[in-house]
Amino acid sequence: MCFRITAAQTDVFPETIDSLMSADTLNTNRTNDTLAVDSSTYYKLSVTSDPESGQVYIDTVLTGLTPLTDHVIKKGSYKIKIINPKSPQDWQNDNQTFDINIDKDTSVNVKFSYFYFIRSNPYSARVFKDDTLLGETPLRFFREKELTGGLIIRKNNYKDFRFDLSSYNFRTGADITLIPKGLETVNDIVYKDRVTQFKTQRSLFPILGTAAVSIASCIMAFNYKNIANDEYDKYLLRGNSQNLEESQNNDTYFAVSLVVMQAAVAGLIYFLFFDK
Repeated sequence: MCFRITAAQTDVFPETIDSLMSADTLNTNRTNDTLAVDSSTYYKLSVTSDPESGQVYIDTVLTGLTPLTDHVIKKGSYKIKIINPKSPQDWQNDNQTFDINIDKDTSVNVKFSYFYFIRSNPYSARVFKDDTLLGETPLRFFREKELTGGLIIRKNNYKDFRFDLSSYNFRTGADITLIPKGLETVNDIVYKDRVTQFKTQRSLFPILGTAAVSIASCIMAFNYKNIANDEYDKYLLRGNSQNLEESQNNDTYFAVSLVVMQAAVAGLIYFLFFDK
């Protein structure tokens, strides 16, 4: 009976030992793998840019767009490239490329310039901004801040073209076709900027009212002063005190009219040139 148990044990024991050893080996490998994963250190990388929506590449792999927040990245050295979102794809010399060592939570902020590319047909047209010559087309230039207002594109024997910068497309640039001069009106030959730059609309009634008072008081002051001079001349010739009194009265009316005219002119200037 003992022999059978032993035999039984002898028959079963080698397989049991192999199974146990295989299980132990598998568990050991799993434990080693877990330790290998746990031994790697990860940090958070945040990337912002001005302007936003710049493409972020980490070791040539597109990771996302700015602002990129809390991107989990393994400890180590990387090459970061951020694409200027305000530059055409075929003109990217303002992109930011740099090496970075990630050994802690890291934040990166870059500021891009605004890229402008102006093309015209025909080319070699002069480009003006606020009466300042920027260059000739095809024209590429950078600015720290986004431009506002307009550009004037000018070429001999062609009509001036005004380009509104609010419609500028940073991805494609601006393509402008100039129109040859023909039977132009004065407005075609001479560019007139009709934008007043006022924040509020001018009130017509106060402007007309103060203008009318200014003109009327000016005419009255002129008349009163002439009458006063005539009456004073009569006083000098005749010695009549009534003429002197009349001259003094008209001088007073002249002074009052002059004050009213000055006040009306001040009001006219206010209503014309000052925002409320």
